[in-house]
Amino acid sequence: MEPSWRKPAPLNWSAAREGQYTTAAPLLGGASITLLGLVITDHDKFRWPDPTLLALALTTLFMVMAVVWGVRSRQYLYSRGDVEAWWGPLSEIPDDRRKQLIEDQRNHYSRWTRLAGRADRCYSSGLLCLAVGSSLALAPSAHAAAPAWRWLAAGTTAAPVVVVPLVWVKPHIGNAIRRWRTGADNHDST
Repeated sequence: MEPSWRKPAPLNWSAAREGQYTTAAPLLGGASITLLGLVITDHDKFRWPDPTLLALALTTLFMVMAVVWGVRSRQYLYSRGDVEAWWGPLSEIPDDRRKQLIEDQRNHYSRWTRLAGRADRCYSSGLLCLAVGSSLALAPSAHAAAPAWRWLAAGTTAAPVVVVPLVWVKPHIGNAIRRWRTGADNHDST
């Protein structure tokens, strides 16, 4: 049986990723650089300026790396239609060459998923660091007259820092509990 072409699921996932790495990540990275400059120049007006600077610097780093991995991954994503645009109709290509083109596309698709996964992790980490940096920046200074609204704003932007990791690990915890209950983790070979 001839191997088949691989495709993203859902089919437009690659376009969504491209927008994430070519538009959103650069904008968020630029915003964090702007906030870095603000915290550096008005250091004394922030409750925790040094941790804020660290979180914003990490945001910038992660967003830049999301762009790098995202752009680097894109070269490995192409379709059967792209192959036919370069090589002509597949029905006119010798069987050995057609099978090799399919195998190349399958290998390149696997590489795309690995590199795009790195970009996704960098982007998600950057979003979390931006939430931390924003929350730290919003915390009222020690001498603020009415800090309640500022604390509310800081807490609101900190919520993703708690919720997102819990959402990420929930499936893993659920799977571990199911395996434990069913005894699937029993490594006894007898």
